[in-house]
Amino acid sequence: MDTREAELLGLPYNIRSIVTRSQSWNGVRVDITKAHYDEGEILHPLGYENKTRLSVNLDEVGGITEPRLSRTVPCPVGHKPRYMAFAPAGTALWGYASTLGFCYDATVMFDLEALEERLQHGVSRSNGEAPRLRYAEPRIWTLVNMLVAIPEGDSSYQLYGDSLTAAIFAIAFESRETHRRSGALAPWQLNRVVEYMTRRLPRQVELQELASLVNLSQWHFARAFKASTGMSPYQWQLDARLKEARNLLLATDMTIEDIAIATGFSDHMHLIRQFRSKTGMPPAAWRRMHKS
Repeated sequence: MDTREAELLGLPYNIRSIVTRSQSWNGVRVDITKAHYDEGEILHPLGYENKTRLSVNLDEVGGITEPRLSRTVPCPVGHKPRYMAFAPAGTALWGYASTLGFCYDATVMFDLEALEERLQHGVSRSNGEAPRLRYAEPRIWTLVNMLVAIPEGDSSYQLYGDSLTAAIFAIAFESRETHRRSGALAPWQLNRVVEYMTRRLPRQVELQELASLVNLSQWHFARAFKASTGMSPYQWQLDARLKEARNLLLATDMTIEDIAIATGFSDHMHLIRQFRSKTGMPPAAWRRMHKS
């Protein structure tokens, strides 16, 4: 198991318990770690040294964490909330704290060459050549928080996860040439994408599928689609699935469980949560109110 849990569990770093779960979208791997610590000084490797990675501090309790390039050299950058630390492949990162009770963080790992080819998005190589400690990028911190909230193993969030990881990659390695405001899709482009998504409901689609229909990178496609519709591709897909669920509630006697399966939700509770968020009431109550 190539995770920090496997690297550190049972080793003498004052770690009482550590749990890591991994997810992957667009070829970007994200390891989410929750660790509880015993009293005393903490100093341990952050792991994944052979990966180009971004360590994102999501929460810390009972102390302040400090990323280091060497176990013996303190971080030269002062602490700041919601900080991140970037390290290219081959660069070690250490975590230090004089006291700490709990730490919650995410490590985002990139294969730059594969991602640049897959996402068709130019990157600034200089952004990936040197480590950066305790730097803040609110856009990435927010996107990573949205990413780690995705339920583990739920394929209905595929398009959502693809969109978030494409945005994280583009922001982390953006260059002046590629950091431009995207315009809206041309009418023919929007029609092609909407028809494609509609035909494939409730099947999940990947962001790469949609972007390739109109010969755009995933990053520029996602921005252009939102400029055209006011919604992200995931939000559009979710809205279409909820419309179909409402249609089935009115036109059939299918159970909520069967409607959830028919419209691409992971289970009936997922449908109920999303339906309530959209309409203000659960599907059964909506059906009683609207069905003649």
